[in-house]
Amino acid sequence: MNISMPLVLSDQGYALLFDDHAAATLTLTNPLTYASECPSPLSYFFIYGGNESHLADAAIQLAELTGRQELPPFWALGYITSKYGYKTENEARGVIDTLKMYGYPVDGIVLDLYWYGTETDMGRLEWNRKQWPTYRQMLSDLKEKGINTVLISQPYINKKGAVDNYNLLAEKGMLAKDSTGRTHDVTTWVGDAGMFDVSNPDTRQWLANRYKQLTDEGVGGWWGDLGEPEVHPETIVHHNGMTARQYHNVYGNVWSKIIYDLYKESYPDTRLMTLMRGGTTGLQRYSVFPWTTDVSRSWGGLRPQIRIMLNSGLSGLGYMSHDVGGFAVNPELPTDPELYVRWMQLGVFSPILRTHAQQFAEPYHYPEYGPLLRELIKTRYRWLPYNYTLAYENASKGLPLVRPLNFRNHDETLSDIDDQYLWGDDVLVAPMLEKNAKSRTVILPDGIWVDYNNPEISYQGPGKINYKAPLNVLPMLVRAGAFIPQTGYDLENTSGYDASHYTILYYPRGRELTTTYTMFEDDRTSTRSLQENKYALLQFHGIVNGRQIKIGMKTTGNYPGMPRQKNITIVFPGIMPDIVSSIEVDGVNITPTAYEHKWLSFTAAVSADKPFEAILELKSGLK
Repeated sequence: MNISMPLVLSDQGYALLFDDHAAATLTLTNPLTYASECPSPLSYFFIYGGNESHLADAAIQLAELTGRQELPPFWALGYITSKYGYKTENEARGVIDTLKMYGYPVDGIVLDLYWYGTETDMGRLEWNRKQWPTYRQMLSDLKEKGINTVLISQPYINKKGAVDNYNLLAEKGMLAKDSTGRTHDVTTWVGDAGMFDVSNPDTRQWLANRYKQLTDEGVGGWWGDLGEPEVHPETIVHHNGMTARQYHNVYGNVWSKIIYDLYKESYPDTRLMTLMRGGTTGLQRYSVFPWTTDVSRSWGGLRPQIRIMLNSGLSGLGYMSHDVGGFAVNPELPTDPELYVRWMQLGVFSPILRTHAQQFAEPYHYPEYGPLLRELIKTRYRWLPYNYTLAYENASKGLPLVRPLNFRNHDETLSDIDDQYLWGDDVLVAPMLEKNAKSRTVILPDGIWVDYNNPEISYQGPGKINYKAPLNVLPMLVRAGAFIPQTGYDLENTSGYDASHYTILYYPRGRELTTTYTMFEDDRTSTRSLQENKYALLQFHGIVNGRQIKIGMKTTGNYPGMPRQKNITIVFPGIMPDIVSSIEVDGVNITPTAYEHKWLSFTAAVSADKPFEAILELKSGLK
């Protein structure tokens, strides 16, 4: 992963963190031992979640110490297309036009190294005018279509295509040096190069100035590749006196902070997305969206992704994601449509949905599964209200989006499960990770779980079930009593989001059940929503009592532009309309409807200024 954290978390609700980023060895023996190459004394922190605490408590306390990530750009929760690489302006425009032609929602495009020319132009940090003749207009045109452009940048300055920058920076002492003070060249995969020494304040300022010039032209986000750094000879001595082994792990943090500080100074009202694959503890403080590097397009590449997202999330990196579809292509098997579909299913319920590959990255390359893939990406957009609330939980508490099954309990039988996860607290996702598999075993935590795909079926946990999942099915279950807010309408991109209309899926089950859910809203652009209390919380509660269901909602808080009234459709998946004898909404009887010609539902106008309550009388109790 190349993101190295000297951290231990226990499912008993505590953690141990060493304040160190030098090369070190941590041995989980009794007694635990930690040996570091750091020349100075170290501090360590014991993090205690409290009596009867669990992983959630430890994660919250860890975030108090190491920092929480700010709210993401709202567009970052949509679909982002990427490839190694879009080589010309015409190709980039064509990719977006093709996605739109086939009906795919899309919010972002990532430009790999060809935006500055070829591989040996690494470090130019300047558009290639032959390949991108009207790049400013392209950035503006894409933005008008709701598409944000992200550019790649690396720690290296190639001595061939970027020799002018190399000579300038070497003369001013801004590149990494050896112990004698001479510039220390490195051999990268694209030839000999210098290396930005980000421990040097002058280097940081030079990079910030270059990033600002490009951002001013319309760039929407940044990608820091090879930032471990990938090539970092141990004979390098950095400007601050640290050796490469002492400075290596923190390089990604410092590099990310350059961009973060630039945005705070020059674009204080713009939320930042930086893709980064190197760093150490606290990396999330700099609005970083890490990914699992150049994973192979194979079933072996797909399987570890859940484990990595789980462990990264518990370590503070709530937005760990992956190259959906697999990056490194086997020339003898360049495409695997089944694998692509299964990977997309996982990607829809991952912190970031970004397809990326050497070849055949975009979903329209798999026309035989076009309707299925299009529906999956549309599903991502339908879940925006729920997913944005997960982002709020991360920003306000440090909770990860991807959570282990025992996140809030001490069930040791769930400790080692790394092929399924909770999306938030109430949705269990069990992706298909084996070729040709049509079913899989799903482990259920305690409680009643409703089949998301077939909500007439419920299961009692703890236990395990065999879940049938042909290629068009992602195994998912919803905790009984859960509220799942959705958009309820199709979007071309996140700019079409409407905070005055929601569809709320509600899953009451059993004879007695009381549940609550809090949904987050703000203007989706402000960088200070939480600090200035400019947001609203929609608080839902549901009570099942025999043959009666009560649903309530109230709004607390406010923000500029908040709709004062909302049209909310409550849907009861798995429950037929004929089970209801009456529905009373704020004292007025209404007629139930059949959502999508099947499930019980009703729609109500809800004011932000007063609580809302509905009472459903049933002809018989729920199962």
